[in-house]
Amino acid sequence: MYPDGLCGRCLYFHTMNMQHGEDRTLQGCQIEWTKELGNFNIISVDSLTGYHIQPIPYKRRNFYKINLLKGKYNLHFSDRTYTIKKQALLFANPSISYNWIPLEGSHSGVYCVFTPEFFHQFGKINEYAVFHPNGTHVFELEDHQCEEIENYFERMRSEFNSDYIHRYDLLRNLIFEIIHFGTKISPRINDYRQHSDSAKRITDDFLALLERQFPIETKGQHLTLTSPMDFADKLSLHVNYLNRVLKKTMGSSTSKIVQERIFRESKVLLKHSTITISEISYLLGFKEVTHFSNFFRKLQGTPPSEYRKV
Repeated sequence: MYPDGLCGRCLYFHTMNMQHGEDRTLQGCQIEWTKELGNFNIISVDSLTGYHIQPIPYKRRNFYKINLLKGKYNLHFSDRTYTIKKQALLFANPSISYNWIPLEGSHSGVYCVFTPEFFHQFGKINEYAVFHPNGTHVFELEDHQCEEIENYFERMRSEFNSDYIHRYDLLRNLIFEIIHFGTKISPRINDYRQHSDSAKRITDDFLALLERQFPIETKGQHLTLTSPMDFADKLSLHVNYLNRVLKKTMGSSTSKIVQERIFRESKVLLKHSTITISEISYLLGFKEVTHFSNFFRKLQGTPPSEYRKV
């Protein structure tokens, strides 16, 4: 299946509409596609002037996206904002909300989209830094780097349009080439996979529980796991043992990891939603809005109300 249950033709128009800010699902197409074809597409964005192209909405998508952007943009990715001056490479995954806003001048580029099933039994792409929750997802490129990435996409398009029986294996290889390109130039992050199987399993389970609560997209959501004890109980571990494992594998205590994740989500909600600060406080598990304000001020240096205005 394509993202949102779309067939190949629908995905093409759906993703093009996303580029123009419409982000709507087209339905009713009766064409059948193979499973492999149904998990991948590559699309070019022709040169457009700033007033023709519209911002895409700030939200999660249920597919992966690797995007070469050419032109000037403001890009909001999770709790971070990037100003792209000339050209950049973006890696987006289903767990992180993002959007980009075109600035003055012309805009063009190319991107591929694929669902998690496209890499089923072909590697764990989430373990690479460019798709890691704490990794770097946006890279400004020099001209020679941009040419290298454009070459990968051209080869990708050629294989996608060919009738070679193993073309999807080649497409996965080309995607991995771009992933490795980004991973090589990413700042080094702590890799907990080097630890024992037991410690890795506990860390995997902890991070899965943590990330499953995010992002908060409606007022009906609220965090239920907010303390080290909450996670230890869910994992059937002693809280001190969980803390020792995470300090060993992640380099931080349980409480610090949880607090940093809640803090990142609070910044997203303040910047990209109209939910009141009082409601944000409740959704993030704070009993009193003053507790949330003190928490936010301690980590950001300014109160939530001031951060929202900036």
